[in-house]
Amino acid sequence: MIAVISRKRFRTGWTAFIILFFLLFVILPTVYILSYAVTDWGSIDTYVLNDPEMMEMITNAIIASFEIAGIVTLIDIVVGLPMAWMLVRKDFKGKKFLDTLIDMPLAVPTAALGFSSAIFFAQTDLNVPFALNSITSPLLLIILLHVVFSYPYMVRSLSAILVQIDQTYETAGRTLGASPLAAARTITLPLFRAGLVTGIILCFSRSLSETGGTMIALATMNNVGFATGPTLIGDWKSNLVSNPDLAAPLAFVSILLIILSLILLVVIKLILMKVHLPMGRIWPRPERIFSRGLFPKAKDGLTVFFLVILVLIPSFFIFTYVATATPTSFDWGPFLDSLVYSFLIAGIVTVIDIALGVPMAVYIAKNRTGKISEVLDVLVNVPLIVPTAALGYSLGVFWTGQNLIPTWDVLLIILAHVAFTYPLVVRNVAGAVEEVDPAFEETARTLGAKPIQGFSRVLYPVIKSSILAGAIMAFTRSLGETGATQAVVADAMTAPVYIVTLIRSSDYYVAGLACIVLIIVSYVAMLALRYVTNGRRSN
Repeated sequence: MIAVISRKRFRTGWTAFIILFFLLFVILPTVYILSYAVTDWGSIDTYVLNDPEMMEMITNAIIASFEIAGIVTLIDIVVGLPMAWMLVRKDFKGKKFLDTLIDMPLAVPTAALGFSSAIFFAQTDLNVPFALNSITSPLLLIILLHVVFSYPYMVRSLSAILVQIDQTYETAGRTLGASPLAAARTITLPLFRAGLVTGIILCFSRSLSETGGTMIALATMNNVGFATGPTLIGDWKSNLVSNPDLAAPLAFVSILLIILSLILLVVIKLILMKVHLPMGRIWPRPERIFSRGLFPKAKDGLTVFFLVILVLIPSFFIFTYVATATPTSFDWGPFLDSLVYSFLIAGIVTVIDIALGVPMAVYIAKNRTGKISEVLDVLVNVPLIVPTAALGYSLGVFWTGQNLIPTWDVLLIILAHVAFTYPLVVRNVAGAVEEVDPAFEETARTLGAKPIQGFSRVLYPVIKSSILAGAIMAFTRSLGETGATQAVVADAMTAPVYIVTLIRSSDYYVAGLACIVLIIVSYVAMLALRYVTNGRRSN
């Protein structure tokens, strides 16, 4: 009896610690900027609300941000679902290679990704061979750029859930006469609605919060008038020292983005979880036609074509630029130091995310009827939607002003990166746990298994792929982050910040070389991670 009480107390204490960590180290520092509306509303009223020109600029930028995020998310759903289906349900040569390639845009620093995509898509003065060099609309350029780095989030979220769905139901439907398309649409798709919710939240919020890559892409095409909410924050943050009056507009834009994004994402999640999609009606003849012959092959071909032309080539077009540009001298020492520094930070951040994010995800998924779980489920999305520059600024102000921890640069950067990567692990794992039948663990407990045994031997093998997906997202997001790092520690020299410095100084060739090294090292690291995971799975 004493042992049972002790275990219950331990689980209660551990749950309380996880929730306390989440609130104190993730949520509170992230939304600390909201206190500006209470403590200094007079400045907002003076410098924003009573300035029509400023209000028009902010309104246009925020509307553009939400338009871009909505369009990008819709594109990701349409083209991401067929790719996830291919990776999970089909076997073909080069499947593992293709599976790894999908993650590669996540490893490219967003600023470098913005530069690479811009020189491929947009009309620039660089005249790089084989570039499209045709897009003149800043809006279209940013939509394409955001699709490049948000597409892997959708594919990973959908495939992580799809791999857990038992194909027996779909097979049974087909043996009863349903076409492959009808069986997939009416049986399988409704079962991974949680994965769709996760993918939409991740893609929408990732697009909405992007700062560094968007700024670099717009600068590369010499754009002047177009801006999004995050780019306004980035520009004003860099000029804040010379113009302190920008503090009020910066805080106002951040507050609006946080509030509006949270409201919209809650509405999206409620709609997707309540509305039953797709429709149960069957169209036998058309669906049978689209399930056979050239249609499935055309679908798969267009899916791969989209991946190659609109995701992979723009991501790695920097290779073409470096191969054709005039070489310049390069000191490898500073970059290699920044590379080691970046991998150290990303590794520590990923370990923290997994150790504290997986328990949080399990708690949220298994306590859906509890009020605390519902609140935590909503709060997890907050760091995802806050622009990284504003998030870093808020975190820096919070931690340097509270005197709760040592203000070491590396510690501040780790805390900042944990804040926006922690939800990536929680969202992926929570969606996976929701799809697991609780009867499995209940059966294990009736056979005498302890809770930790039930998790390690029953639940963990089922959700392992989602944990891996979350870990890859967290690691690559931390490795490629620019805006939050600079906002927390202005002189931090991680690999992405070092590359941004080179781009801003117009040293494009050296920046391209640094990007290539970072891409190769990241690719090797992800291959090693997959090898270790597959090795453990086989054992």
